[in-house]
Amino acid sequence: MKKLLAVSLLTLSAAWSSHAVADASQCPATLRFADTGIEGMEEMVRTYGEFQQKLTDILGINVQFFPVSDRTATVNALQFNQVDMILAGPSEYAVMRARQDVKMMVGIERTEYGSAFVVHADSNIHSLADLKGKRIAMKDPGSTTGHIIPTLMLKEAGLDIDRDVQALLLDSARYEAMVNRDVDAMGSGVRDVAVLRERHPEGDYRVIAESDTMPRDLFVARGGISDECISYVNQQIMANGEMLMESILNPGERKKYIGARFVDDLTEEEYDRITEAYALVGMPLN
Repeated sequence: MKKLLAVSLLTLSAAWSSHAVADASQCPATLRFADTGIEGMEEMVRTYGEFQQKLTDILGINVQFFPVSDRTATVNALQFNQVDMILAGPSEYAVMRARQDVKMMVGIERTEYGSAFVVHADSNIHSLADLKGKRIAMKDPGSTTGHIIPTLMLKEAGLDIDRDVQALLLDSARYEAMVNRDVDAMGSGVRDVAVLRERHPEGDYRVIAESDTMPRDLFVARGGISDECISYVNQQIMANGEMLMESILNPGERKKYIGARFVDDLTEEEYDRITEAYALVGMPLN
């Protein structure tokens, strides 16, 4: 009887430990935060100032901005323990997990998150195959919906990226290039089609191809952050998701998250498609 009681107590103790609520003491006193799509401190403060304050209050931990110059710098900062937590797109996460020790946190599920190719309505281009010999505006290197997936779509349509088309990575200048007909098509995010039409309402545009929905954006922690800390942060974000999403949207700098929500059901498998896309376009991550 005593032996059975001891075993039962041990079992209960283990069960209690596995369900114990993590708290702020599991985390560093300061969590350094960066976004792979934000360059410089001024833009970080303008975009995430309200979110930073809300998250600091909710966690009871000082959340500090870590400004970076580009996507590559963000990945390097994580590798050298200069930043603790990064908000990343699927493409950046695929690169991070292939090259260093990182941990998945909560994600952000976005509406209209995919890639699209758009042409002028009077164009004789009606399919991706028709883009052979044409000039195409894209976003910046490594952008999931503005570079990697559009490139993959062209390749899957039978086009040789180096010989059959001229892909120009123009970032924000892609809209102007399209409006001015300096390019024949634009391959970018689905939402960017609406932006193009807003910028040039007198123009007439037509979408010729769209991708499947992309994997979710996500918060990524460096490998040195404990699982207990990640569990605590995830719990607090999910419990205060609506308020935190409002704090991201209020400054008006992150319109891509309109209609988005925090989620905690991410799996590594959903990002395998991005890893495969890198390999197929000739940019293997390993």
